[in-house]
Amino acid sequence: MKALRFYGPGDVRLDEVPRPDPRPGDVLVQVEVALTDGTDAKAFRRGHPVLLGDPPSLFGHEFCGVDVATGRRVVAANSAPCGRCGACRRGQETLCENLLPLLNGAYAEFLLVPERIARVNLHPVPDRLPSTVAAMVEPLACCLHGVERAGVGPGDTVAILGLGPIGLMLCASVKDAGGRPVAVGGRAERRELAPLFGAQPGDGDRADIVIEAAGTAEAWRDAIELVRPGGTVLFFGGRELAVDTYRLHYEELTLRGAFHHTPRDVRAALAFLASRAYPWERLVTHEVGLDGVAQLLAEPPRDLLKAAVRP
Repeated sequence: MKALRFYGPGDVRLDEVPRPDPRPGDVLVQVEVALTDGTDAKAFRRGHPVLLGDPPSLFGHEFCGVDVATGRRVVAANSAPCGRCGACRRGQETLCENLLPLLNGAYAEFLLVPERIARVNLHPVPDRLPSTVAAMVEPLACCLHGVERAGVGPGDTVAILGLGPIGLMLCASVKDAGGRPVAVGGRAERRELAPLFGAQPGDGDRADIVIEAAGTAEAWRDAIELVRPGGTVLFFGGRELAVDTYRLHYEELTLRGAFHHTPRDVRAALAFLASRAYPWERLVTHEVGLDGVAQLLAEPPRDLLKAAVRP
C-alpha cells in the first residue's frame, strides 16, 4: 500500500509499504479521508518529540475510514489511557503513564488501529455525518478538554488568541459551555468566520479567561496581559515562556496547561460534530492526494485551514 513517512524535518516521502496485518482486537481501517492539522505541520517542519516515532515514521492522525472487517465507517482518537496507572486512577487520563505510542499513519491507504485504542476510542460514524467532518473528532476532543481545564462556566467572557481551526473549535466549545467567546487578533478573513463558531471579534481585554491557541511566544505574553485580576489563562500549546510574576502574585492569576483528550472528550466531540450546531465543514478549505501533502505543508496557502487528504 502507499503511505507517507516522515524521515526528518521537511522530508516526507510517499513510500510503498506492507499492508498492516491485524492481530486479535486490532482494527484495520481503509482510510477514506485524513485531515492536515497544525501539529502535523509543525512536526513536518521540525519533528515532534511525542507525536512521531523513530524515522522513518508513519504520519498523520486525523482520519475517517471504513473498518475492513465490518464495512462500517469509523473514527478513532490517536491514543487511549490504560485505566490502571496512578494518573488514570486519579482521574487524570491525559497524563496516563502508558499513553504512548500515539497512533500515526492516517496519510496512507490503510491504517491499523491497535487493540488498546480500538477497545476504548474507536467509534462508528453516524450515517448523515460527512467523513471530512467526522475526521475532526480528535482535535475537537482536545478543545473540549481545554475548555473544561479552563473552568469555563455560564456567562464567562473568554478571549481566544489564534483563529486557526483549533481557535475556531475553541470558540464553539466555549459557547457550548455557556461562555461568551471573544476572537482576538488573526487575519481579517478568519475574524469573519468567528461569528459562525459562536464568537465575536474583540480585543479580549480583562476577560475572565484567556485561551492561547496561536502557538507563539507573543501570544503567550499577550494572554497573561489580557486576563483580568483573579482570572485564568489556559495555554493550549507548549513552549518556553518568561513570566513576570508580579501579576501572578498581586492579582492572583491562575495559569493552566491543557494536553490531549480523554475517552469522554472523544465521545462528546463526535456527538458535537453530529449535532451540526456549527458549520464544521468550513474548516476544510483544500483537498489533496497523498502525493500533494508534502508540498502543502512546505508551502501552505494563505487561506489554508485544514486540507482533506484523499488516499
